[in-house]
Formats: sequence, structure tokens, C-alpha cells
Amino acid sequence: RVVPTAMAVGGLPFDPSLLLGFGEPWDQSKVQMLDHVVALMYSGDQIKRNLAHEVLTKVKTHPDSWFAVDTILATSSSADTKFFALNVLENVICTRWMVLPESQKSGIKNYVVQLVIKISADEHFATTQKHFLTKLNETLVQIVKQEWPHAWENFIPDLCGSCKTNQLLCENNLRILNMLSEEIFTFGKSHMVSKKVVKLKESLNSQFAAIYELCNFILRSHVQSPGSVKPSLIITT
Repeated sequence: RVVPTAMAVGGLPFDPSLLLGFGEPWDQSKVQMLDHVVALMYSGDQIKRNLAHEVLTKVKTHPDSWFAVDTILATSSSADTKFFALNVLENVICTRWMVLPESQKSGIKNYVVQLVIKISADEHFATTQKHFLTKLNETLVQIVKQEWPHAWENFIPDLCGSCKTNQLLCENNLRILNMLSEEIFTFGKSHMVSKKVVKLKESLNSQFAAIYELCNFILRSHVQSPGSVKPSLIITT
């Protein structure tokens, strides 16, 4: 429950500037405030929507807002708020990645990878949070575009290797590879400098053997043992 304060602004039951305080770790009360503001974005009141947009833009563009993402994702019960949190993280990756310390880059990368594995390998999460998982995959691809191949050389071999442990995970990993391929070959020229596109294309081509071996393994398993491979995995392959 959001507790009203004397500093309430524009009809909000709290002072929205509280959401810009990232000096201390966020708690559940701040996440509930954020839930409230995000919900206003979908209200029928244009004034409230404008206020919510202004507050959320300030949160998203704050240089330290990404520190609260893990708490938001773990605490919020709102799918829209969780989606917003991933937007915050993606904004940092796309605009400030090069100035982040290596320890913070590593922390973000490991956090996103583990979250992708956790959600995609769980059938309940994978089926009930498809929209969120797709956004999470996109966030991971943005990191890969920044880090691979120079700082994450084994990304594709590791991704392909983990596929053999869980079919749901495998299916999602193939979607990630497809997203990465589209980013490089379809959208690369408009989103990245030409030298970067060339480098990513060369890297993807040089590691294509691992992707081919994975697809061959899936299809061979299906042929040798009909019914052992999920139909959705065959289609994705």
C-alpha cells in the first residue's frame, strides 16, 4: 500500500521525486510507488498520463536507475512495471555501456543471462511470461552487440552448449540466435556503424559451425527418436 505524504504532487499519493533517489537500495514501498505511476500510463485521464510519462522518463534516464532493476523485477507484481524495468536496463546498455566499469558490465551481463535461463527453462514462466521473455531476450542481444566477440568470445559456443540440457532453454536460445542474426544482417546498417556490422558478421559466420551442429543434433534426435523432441523446438529450429 502506498502511503500518502504531504509532498504529494499532481494527484499522486506521494512525492514522485522519491523515485529518483538511488543512493540507497530500493525497497518494496518504492516499487509500489513505481507500480502506481506505471498504472497511470494506462488510465483514461490525460493529465495523469502526462504526469506519469514525465516521472517515468526521469526515472529511465537517471544514470543510476538501473541499480534498482533487480529489486523491481523481483518485487513488482505488475507485468507493465517489469517491462519498464527492462527498458531502463536496455537504455543503460545502449547509451552508457562504454563508460560503465567492467565490474558493473559483468554484473549486468551475468544477471541478465541467469534471468533468461531461469525463465526460459521453466515451462510455467516460459508460457505465461512470453512478452517479458521476448523483451529479456532483446536486452541480452543488446549486451551481446556491445560485448561480442571481443569481450565475450565464447557466447555462441556456450549458448549452443547449454541447449542440450533443456529443450525449453534450447528453444529460447535459438530465438536469441535468430534475434542476433536479424540485428546484424537485417537492421545492422541502420543501427550500427559499418565496421561494427562487418565485425559481427565475420564473427557470426566464423562460429556458424556450432549453430549448425546444434540444429543437426536437434533434427537427428527427432528422426532417431520420434516424439522425443518438442514440436515447438523443431519448428523453431
